[in-house]
Amino acid sequence: MTKAGGPEWIGLIAGNRDLPFLWTRRAKAAGFKVAVLGFREETSASLAREADAFELVSLGELGKLIGFFRRHGVRRAVMQGQIQHKQIYRTIRADWRAKLLLARQALWVRDFRTEAILKSIARELGRHGVELQPATWLMEPWLAPEGRMAGPRLSLAARRDLRFGLDLTRKLNPLDVGQTVVVKRQSCVAVESIEGTDACIRRAAKLAGPGCIVVKLPRPNQDLRFDLPVVGPRTFAVLARAKVTALVLEAGKTLFLEKEKCLDTAAKAGISVVAVPGVDS
Repeated sequence: MTKAGGPEWIGLIAGNRDLPFLWTRRAKAAGFKVAVLGFREETSASLAREADAFELVSLGELGKLIGFFRRHGVRRAVMQGQIQHKQIYRTIRADWRAKLLLARQALWVRDFRTEAILKSIARELGRHGVELQPATWLMEPWLAPEGRMAGPRLSLAARRDLRFGLDLTRKLNPLDVGQTVVVKRQSCVAVESIEGTDACIRRAAKLAGPGCIVVKLPRPNQDLRFDLPVVGPRTFAVLARAKVTALVLEAGKTLFLEKEKCLDTAAKAGISVVAVPGVDS
């Protein structure tokens, strides 16, 4: 955990919302120095108060990201927090290093899905001595445990919807169209796109009303370094307003923020919260 001359510096590539704050506190409590690199378009500037070093760059400034970590001797880093997928349709200030990476992506990989681009960024970091760690690192207590965590036992009809939703989500996830599917009466009501989980649930509620099953799963053989499913109080407030029957997650590969608060919301709203084992478990 430490190097000669003091604590080890580790890096955080921070997106939006609360997860970067939680991870930074967790890392510092474990004795690390934390260098946080955030994005002007996404990251809260107040995260600077939690970090030992902090810098904001624009999306696409890959050279500044690498330079920041190198100045602080960072050899290990993680990605935490959401980067809204809709940013890919906005003007991104790509520096020469990012443009070179994208050119290689177009020439050799020809895959511009989120995970493919993130893997290329991880390889570029590795070329400069920074190893990207799984997003589960230091976050083990926040991983969803297997089983029913809240709410009533599901009816036979709801269990059929659950199995239908699991099968549908696992077939769609490799296409990288989103992690969430909403079903009702063994029909697909909504599939998450770039609008995000909460908007997908709200859309489903308008279309199908109460009683939907929400299934949010990682991709098969999910790369744990990025885009790990995360749920928290905001999503549970949306679930309660939508009057869904159940939320289905994957155990061990879903980060569950403020779990007690979320499960209390679920219990009061009569929402069953279930974490199932993964197909590659």
